[in-house]
Amino acid sequence: MRTLRGGSAAAVAALALGLIVAPSAHADAGATAVEDLPFAVDSSNQAAWWNPLDVVGGVTYFAFNAPATQASRHEVHLASRGSDGGWTEGCLRTTPGAACVTFVDDNGHNQPSIVVDGDGIIHAFVSMHNEQWNYFRSDTAGDVRTMVDRTSTIPDLDVDITYPVTARGVDGDAWVLVRTGTDADGAREGVLYHYDRDAGTWARETTIAAATGYSFYPDDLEVSPDGRVHVLWEWGPFPADPARHLGSYAVYDPAAGTLADAAGSAIAGPITPTTAGAVIWRPLLDGETIRSYTPAVQSAKLALDGSVLAGIGYRFVEKDRTAYDARFARWDGSTWVDEVVVDSASLGDGVATSAAVDVTRAGSTTRLYTVVTAQVCGEVRSRAVVAERDDAASAWSFAGVGEARVGQQRLRAQTRSIDAADVVYLSAPAAAPARLSRAVVPRDVAVGPATSLQALVADLRDDPGGVNVALGATATASSSLRADTGPELAVDGVCTDTSRWISAVGDTAPWISLSLTAPSALEEVRVRSGYSADAGTAAVLRSFEVQVHIPTGWTSLGSVVANTQRLVSVPAEGVVADGVRLLISDPSASATDVARVFEIEAIAVD
Repeated sequence: MRTLRGGSAAAVAALALGLIVAPSAHADAGATAVEDLPFAVDSSNQAAWWNPLDVVGGVTYFAFNAPATQASRHEVHLASRGSDGGWTEGCLRTTPGAACVTFVDDNGHNQPSIVVDGDGIIHAFVSMHNEQWNYFRSDTAGDVRTMVDRTSTIPDLDVDITYPVTARGVDGDAWVLVRTGTDADGAREGVLYHYDRDAGTWARETTIAAATGYSFYPDDLEVSPDGRVHVLWEWGPFPADPARHLGSYAVYDPAAGTLADAAGSAIAGPITPTTAGAVIWRPLLDGETIRSYTPAVQSAKLALDGSVLAGIGYRFVEKDRTAYDARFARWDGSTWVDEVVVDSASLGDGVATSAAVDVTRAGSTTRLYTVVTAQVCGEVRSRAVVAERDDAASAWSFAGVGEARVGQQRLRAQTRSIDAADVVYLSAPAAAPARLSRAVVPRDVAVGPATSLQALVADLRDDPGGVNVALGATATASSSLRADTGPELAVDGVCTDTSRWISAVGDTAPWISLSLTAPSALEEVRVRSGYSADAGTAAVLRSFEVQVHIPTGWTSLGSVVANTQRLVSVPAEGVVADGVRLLISDPSASATDVARVFEIEAIAVD
């Protein structure tokens, strides 16, 4: 998305504060580096459309939701990382020295977007989902500790605002694109605002797109070296919908006050879903309407090659499917060309991309960042992935970025002007605790160990391998919650919420027993338990004993106490057994205290 944005004036301002050092002294030059921010992050720090990242010279600025003392609320913090690797943190305040402002949690909506202007002043737009402006600005250039409320300086204070995305021009001015609520007219419009550094004021620039019966969803904003503003959005039905359509792109020329499509042809504004020209890069498919749940677009980002569109990364779900793919669209001079980069269907059941995508461009390489997720026995695991393609190549190469995490991750990326490396914002809101990481992906060396998407998914699944001789075993249990939660589901090889043995309520010491099809020498017994709707560990088996049946009777392999893991492995050390059973003394820590077992696996000695 962020591709060598203008920043020379801002770099000068930051240099005056001693925040930037020469590129040769840059702390993470020459190799891929990932670090966790040393600050507490709130679990609400998640969205797909926002821009919580800016990079000026060698300085990184992150905006994120931080925990508040009140339940269901958060603070908004900004952190800056100097070229020496040191971090500084500050929160948003109504006035200097006041307490940190808190905002209501609204996952996927109330997120911060920032931009640093050419004087080094930091602008933050926060917590606006059909709410009036919340705008904060630093009193001191480059200093995240001086962010105070400047909402009163913004125009259109009586308008409801949603989804701010930001950009900086080569002249150092700042821009923000939002959806405005004009519900009385049956429309929610896309409006562009401009901050004039010389005047020190924000003004409403123009309405990019508006149509009765439609809602505008801002995706991305970029200012090219020639001063034109590139705008990316989707359409949804009025007033709102999680599934969007008609991915669109246009270019606004502030000098002339005109709009153009991808072909450079002039178009009249405000743009509508029926505006003619090369505006829509993702048209409706046969049978698709603005209210279709599938097919659908969800989140998109653009990259520029100089002043020309390099391409658009976006997520798309095919008709009657649930998993979104990651795709790439580009204008080839005469038509839109579209391709699948991450095909979730080819990667197996339970694999998808999360609502996170970004695109960067530098030199002769284009990169598409996304997050691949896999359902593993009721648990979502995710890994950020970068797909890279050189202009001379026809295929994308893949590498992982950062760590695999529990739960979905969100990301943004921006190309650093001093060395063309990408700085990546990686949010893992469902991790325990929530995490926020900064990754630097260089362009002067290999991105990372080249791999395949299939290998990345295999790593996500973390399948320890081995032959499971418990598949298809005869299973009996002390009780079952319902007819569709019987013990046979613990040995069917299917690891989903709908294929679990669940004991009956009131069965305080449940057991489950397996008769193997033949005696086998066992290496270990694995127990997978829990529930995908439980983001924590309350639903897993807490305390239980694993026994195996040998010619002399049942014998214990070991006991597990106060467990918090979804997968537990108990060594069997080669014992030859024809049966396995669990004796459960503490089914779970959840309010509904039952045993929930996805699978019991008896792994044979290799």
